[in-house]
Amino acid sequence: MKSIALFSRVTLLFFIMLSTSVTYGQIAYTIHGTASVANYPYASLKPGFGAGAKLFITPSLAVGVAAKYTGIGYKYKQSSSSIITNKGSLIPLTATADVYLAKGSVRPYFGVEAGAYIHSLKTTVEANGNYQSTYTKLGTAPKFGIIFKVNKLSLFAEGSYQFLFGSTNGSVIDQTRKFRWPTPNQYWLFNAGIAIGIPHSK
Repeated sequence: MKSIALFSRVTLLFFIMLSTSVTYGQIAYTIHGTASVANYPYASLKPGFGAGAKLFITPSLAVGVAAKYTGIGYKYKQSSSSIITNKGSLIPLTATADVYLAKGSVRPYFGVEAGAYIHSLKTTVEANGNYQSTYTKLGTAPKFGIIFKVNKLSLFAEGSYQFLFGSTNGSVIDQTRKFRWPTPNQYWLFNAGIAIGIPHSK
């Protein structure tokens, strides 16, 4: 996909430029499981996964990039006899910034991420068939987390609330009528996994 290829090139250029301009410059890598749920009636909690890289400008400040893949699912009831079901995937490709609040082996942190959110959906309209759609929105999210440093590896968990920008109107047209429904622009995301390369902070 063009968005993913562009994200990869920008990521590489970002780290090359930034790593040559800071004196601290320790890089950490993360891999994690993800769970997401839309802030929407009849939404389902869906699993996923993700990875990222962070450049520590100081022991307490890191900037980086992240990519996630997670399922999404929600329903919209137009009436008791007409239900629209949406199932698919959400791929956030984001830049990140994190501030670590404590020193030692247990370090809470907060941060923000922003970037592109790629949706791929299969919409099922009861008795009227299936419809495929792919679109991209811009978005941002505040996040909070905690990291536990264990020797060379670290364990972390974090939660974020994703705000997406753009229209919330979904629609499909078949031969007889047009179906409309509101689409979610807000998601809860939860990540838990391991990190390699988190710097020591005493």
